[in-house]
Amino acid sequence: MMTKILVTGGTGLVGAHLLYALTKKGLCPIAIKRATSNIKSVKKIFSYYSDDSETLFQQIQWKECDVLDIVKLDLIIKDVTYIYHAAALISFNNKLKDKMIEINATGTSNIIDLALKYDIQKICYVSSIATLGSNHNLPINENCFWDWTNKSGYAISKYLAEMEVWRGFAEGLKGVIVNPSLIIGPGSWGSGIGTIIKKAKIGSPFYPPGSCGVIDVEDLVQIMILLMNSNVTNERFIINSEHMSYKNLMSIIAKKLNKKPPHIKLKRWIMKFFIFLDIIWSKLLGKPIELSTDAVKYTTNEIILNSTKINNTVKYNYRNVYESLDKCVSKFEKEQSGT
Repeated sequence: MMTKILVTGGTGLVGAHLLYALTKKGLCPIAIKRATSNIKSVKKIFSYYSDDSETLFQQIQWKECDVLDIVKLDLIIKDVTYIYHAAALISFNNKLKDKMIEINATGTSNIIDLALKYDIQKICYVSSIATLGSNHNLPINENCFWDWTNKSGYAISKYLAEMEVWRGFAEGLKGVIVNPSLIIGPGSWGSGIGTIIKKAKIGSPFYPPGSCGVIDVEDLVQIMILLMNSNVTNERFIINSEHMSYKNLMSIIAKKLNKKPPHIKLKRWIMKFFIFLDIIWSKLLGKPIELSTDAVKYTTNEIILNSTKINNTVKYNYRNVYESLDKCVSKFEKEQSGT
């Protein structure tokens, strides 16, 4: 039987890079997209890596479908062999909590139910480090289990989604879960690393006191493929290559943009005051809220990740994070200049 691969979230940063990696291997993945999704962003990402990007892009079989539309999903998944589930709504705005739970948790439940119904061979679910618990000042690993204390709407939605995947595993589904750290990669400038680059571009002098793990998006998708092609199943893995402070991360980006590195440390009370101003500003201009208490929590904590498990499971040489940042910033500048 011919292998058929389904990718959800194909227009996102991870999904688009995954589609590129799969097409480079000569595969013709199926990718679902919502009616409002713009596949031009995927074409743009393909063009970053290949002069033959249009040919590779044509290998994708696009199907219009929402993860909440179980009828359409059924028609697509019934002939699928493998699923990479990367679709998600990402936001630190807790006003979107119910919407995130609907898309992230209910959507994942639909995927899992149909994967079980049609006995697909394996699934890879892209979760988040937000679903991991603390480790009492020690590096966080895969055995740090969730607690409900002070969790964001996004974290709750991803945790509930991950529980649906574990349910699938318990009912006989084979698969893996990846929990990536901050993903570095070009093409999605409205969130994650793109937001940090934009702040550096305007010469923001502020930096939060926390730290985070980072992973190149190309490394992430290659590890996902390695796991899917392995005998490893019913496990989750933290995917992280390096740890750095936000000050260091933002300074590196600022220097590459020929901007002055941030030099004013933001204390929690200052960040909360900025949130208050952002709420007022968003109401006056009718724009989405950019800051939240969840963002404060994530960027003021020291988050150290233990990625020993994945390193002991697959052999992989990670890209140099500084080179990854350089490439990402270069693509951003090129797009901003219109060249």
